[in-house]
Amino acid sequence: MAVERTAESRRARLDWHSVLTAAVFGAAVIAVVIVRLQAAPVPLERDEGEYALMGRLILHGVPPYGVAANMKFPGTYYAYSAIMALFGQTPAGIHTGLLVVNLLSTLMLYLLARRLLGQAAAAMASAAFIITSVDNSVLGLFAHASQFVVLFAIAGIWLLLERSRSKRSMPLLWTSGLCLGLSVLMIQSGAFFALFGLVWFIFEALRRGPVNWKRFFMESGALAAGIVLPFAAVLALVAHEGLLHNFWFWTIRYAFAYTSEVGLKAGFENFTFNFIPIIEHCPVIWGLALAGLIGAWCTESGRKAAPFLLAFLIFSFLSVCPGLYFRPHYFVQLLPSIALFAGTAVMVVEKTAAKYTSRSRTIQFAAFAVAAGLSLITVFSTSRALAAMTPAQFSHSVYGGNPFPESVRVAQYIRKRTNPGDHIAVLGSEPQIYFYAHRKPATQYLYMYPLMENQPFALRMQEQLIRQVEKSKPPFIVLATAPTSWLARPRSHKLILVWMKLYLEDYYKPVLIADIYRNRTVWLQGGEVLSPVYSPSRLIVFKRKTGR
Repeated sequence: MAVERTAESRRARLDWHSVLTAAVFGAAVIAVVIVRLQAAPVPLERDEGEYALMGRLILHGVPPYGVAANMKFPGTYYAYSAIMALFGQTPAGIHTGLLVVNLLSTLMLYLLARRLLGQAAAAMASAAFIITSVDNSVLGLFAHASQFVVLFAIAGIWLLLERSRSKRSMPLLWTSGLCLGLSVLMIQSGAFFALFGLVWFIFEALRRGPVNWKRFFMESGALAAGIVLPFAAVLALVAHEGLLHNFWFWTIRYAFAYTSEVGLKAGFENFTFNFIPIIEHCPVIWGLALAGLIGAWCTESGRKAAPFLLAFLIFSFLSVCPGLYFRPHYFVQLLPSIALFAGTAVMVVEKTAAKYTSRSRTIQFAAFAVAAGLSLITVFSTSRALAAMTPAQFSHSVYGGNPFPESVRVAQYIRKRTNPGDHIAVLGSEPQIYFYAHRKPATQYLYMYPLMENQPFALRMQEQLIRQVEKSKPPFIVLATAPTSWLARPRSHKLILVWMKLYLEDYYKPVLIADIYRNRTVWLQGGEVLSPVYSPSRLIVFKRKTGR
C-alpha cells in the first residue's frame, strides 16, 4: 500500500509539472494574442497592400497577373482573399487573420515538437516560436508571405512524420505533399521546405533497412503528387484566363533576374545588417537554440532527433537566402527551426539532470519558465509601445518615413472624387493606396523597384508602364517621393523619371500633398500645394487637367 501511495504521489507531482508548463505556455500565447490585437488597426505596409489589393481583385473575379502583377506565386493572394472574406477588407481584418495563422502555426509546431522532443520541450519550442514570430526585428506584426509559408510547411512536415505511425500512410503522404506544395505557392522560397520533405522521406526510407521499392515509389509518388498539385492548379487557372505568358514572365523569368542581382559581398552585408538585430531582440531564445544545437548530441534522445533538426535548420536557412537580400521578414521562415532547438535545450536539461537528481522535471520546468519569462520582455515592450502610440505613430516607429499611414487619407480623397470604374496610377511602390481607394490600377506595375533594378527587363518595363498610363488617362495620379518607394541605383534607366516630370506638368496639377517628417505629417491642399515646404518623403496627388 505504501508503494502504491508513493507512485500515486509521484504521478500527482508529474501532473503538476504539466499543469504549470501549460500555464506558462498559455501566458505566452495570451501575451502575443493581446499584442496582435493591439496592432490590428496599424496601417498596411506596402507588401500587405499588394496582397490585399490582389486578394480583393480575386474576390471580384479578377485573376492575378492581368490587371496587376508581381513576381510572387499567387498563394498569399488567395490566402488574403480568404482572410478578407472572413474578417473584412480592412487592416484590422487582415491582421486578425494573421493572428489566426500565427496560432495555427504554433499549434502545428507544438505537434511536431512533441513528436520529436516530448511535451515539455514542445511547450518551450512553441513558446519560443510564437514569441519570436511577433517581434519587430522580423516585422512579425505584419502579414508577409513568410507567415503563410511557415504554416503550411510545418503542417506538411508534421504529417510526413506522423505517417510512420499510421497504417494509412498514403493519404497522409499525399496530404503532407499538398501542404508542402501550398507552402511553395505562398512564395517561391517555400520550395526549400518541399525539398526538405522529399529529402527526409528518402533518407528515412533508406535508413530503415531493406527498401520495398514498389512501396517506396508509390509513397514517394504520392508525396510528390501532393507537392505538384497546387502549382498545376495555378498553371491551369492562368492558362484558362489567357495569362500563362504573364505568369511565366513575372514568376520565373523576372524572378530569376531579381534573385541574380546581388553579389556575395553585398549579400553578406545584408545578412549581418538584418540578422544581428534579430538575435539582439531575443537573446535568450537564440542562446537556447545554440545550446540545443550543441547539446542535442550529448543525450540519447537528442541524438535520435538531431539529424532531423539539423537538416531542417539547413533547409530553413536556405529559404531565407534567395536573392541574398535577407530582408527581416524572410527570417520568419527560420524561426520554427530555431524554436525546435530551443525546445531541444530544455529536453537536454531534463535528461542531464535526471542522471543526478530525481527532481529533473522540476529543473526542466524552471528552465522553461525562466526562458519564457525573460523572452516575454520584448513582447511586453511592444505592447507598451502600441498602447502609448496611435496606429499611425507605431507604423512610423517601425517603418520610418514610409507613407503607410498617409496612404489612407490620400486614398479616401481619391475615392470620394472618382467613380468605382475609374483607374488610378501610383508612381511609387505603394500598392496599399489602390486597396484603400477601392480603385483598379492604371498599370500592372505595383512597384517601381523592377524598373529601377539593374536587370535586363528594366527599360522594357519602364516603356510598358508609360504606355499603360498614357492609354488609361487616369483622373488621379499619386507620386511617392520616398527613396524607399523607388530604390533607384546609379545605373538605373532614367526614362521614366524624365517622362514623369514632363507628363505630370503637361496633363496634371497637384491638389493634395502629404509632407512626412519624423514626428509629424504636414498636409497641403488647394493653394497651399505651391508652398515651398518640402520633406524627403512625400505623397503628391495629381488631378488631370480639364480638357487634357
